[in-house]
Amino acid sequence: MSCCDRTIKDVSTVQKTEGGVAVHVDRSVKVEKVSAMVENCQTGQCDCMSDQTKAKVTGMAVRQGENGTEIHIAGDLTPEEIAEAMARSTKTL
Repeated sequence: MSCCDRTIKDVSTVQKTEGGVAVHVDRSVKVEKVSAMVENCQTGQCDCMSDQTKAKVTGMAVRQGENGTEIHIAGDLTPEEIAEAMARSTKTL
């Protein structure tokens, strides 16, 4: 797999947080690409999440950390739901 064939599922891990789910994206991915992807989700321009999962999301935020970028997704979600959505994503990073 080359750098240009990677999707979000290839470069991230998902974990449960107190208020939702955190997606930790590898530092090799530019924060701008992650932010653009999240913006598409927030405006309904992505088709990764099922309608049921979208209904559970109460907020999304992107934060740059020293080990990469984190996407914080607030809501009554499981890591499995988000991992399934990421597996459907075809946007290359």
